[in-house]
Amino acid sequence: MEDSVVSNISAQTGALLAVSFLAVFVLWRLLKLSEPVQAFLKRYPWSGAIVDLVLFPSAVYGAGRLVAVLFGRLDLPAWQNGVREVTELLIILSISSGVARLIELWLVFQGPITKSERRDAKLSQLGRTVLFGLCLFIGVLVYLATNGRTPSELFLSAGAIAALVAFAMQRTLGDLFSGIALSMEMPFKIGDWLRLSDGMEGEVTDINWRATRLRGWDNTTYVVPNGQLSQQSFTNLHGPEHQYAPWYQVKVSGDADPYDVKVLLELAASRCDAVLQGPAPVARLMDGTSNPYTYMVWVHFPNYPSMFAGREQLYSEIHRILKGEGLQISADIHEVRHRAIETDAQ
Repeated sequence: MEDSVVSNISAQTGALLAVSFLAVFVLWRLLKLSEPVQAFLKRYPWSGAIVDLVLFPSAVYGAGRLVAVLFGRLDLPAWQNGVREVTELLIILSISSGVARLIELWLVFQGPITKSERRDAKLSQLGRTVLFGLCLFIGVLVYLATNGRTPSELFLSAGAIAALVAFAMQRTLGDLFSGIALSMEMPFKIGDWLRLSDGMEGEVTDINWRATRLRGWDNTTYVVPNGQLSQQSFTNLHGPEHQYAPWYQVKVSGDADPYDVKVLLELAASRCDAVLQGPAPVARLMDGTSNPYTYMVWVHFPNYPSMFAGREQLYSEIHRILKGEGLQISADIHEVRHRAIETDAQ
């Protein structure tokens, strides 16, 4: 572009600016390797994103300017013009990438988090990929518009290629769009525990363009394609910040007074450190039509993973309390009746 700002700067001034921009960018990259700067950027990531938004396009301009000057010295005007156009495109794309980084930080830092939640877990890898891809696509459209080019030819060729790719990668594209739908609907997030229809349980560690990764109790990774996950039912057991409220059945002999048994069960639950006292534990008579009676104990744990140790503590405390009162958890009682049949003597 002969009338662009890039071409209007004199060769000497442009070369000096190019070298200066590249030197500042290299110096910034070296500073980012030092531990004090890394600690500062970790605490204030906005500052690093803003500096990158300014320096990276400047470095692209500097590199493109130097290459254009080199081709000008070699008397290659066609190559020189091509380098200028490519440089302009890369500058726009680098700005688009910087804007995407700022949007990413805004999405990550827009809401409060709990002590057990990580900031980077608020946006999945798939969400980041879609965000950066969309910003880069807008950057390409801006480049075409500023150069007076209609994107119709680009859309036609891209549409034909997309049709072939869609036919050859139907399942992969299905996983991609299923992942996008899951990211928009957000039935779960990174850090939540899921129980799938086949009984498998795991913690969500990542959601990418193809699959969702779960980490099981044995520290193995279970990869579930997004298309398969979106077509099945699953239970979200939630993450470390969400209370888990199960209930357990306890069978005690029907000879014991139900009121006394409920008091003992609530007392046992209240003495468990792993059980939350707000809401308070509740014991109810669930079935008194057969012996032994069935009681329900409803408790709250801080989260789903803490339930396992808390459940053991709860059963141990129930056993200790009932045993101290002369009671015990009863098994099912089956009543067998015998009847003598008299036969006439032959």
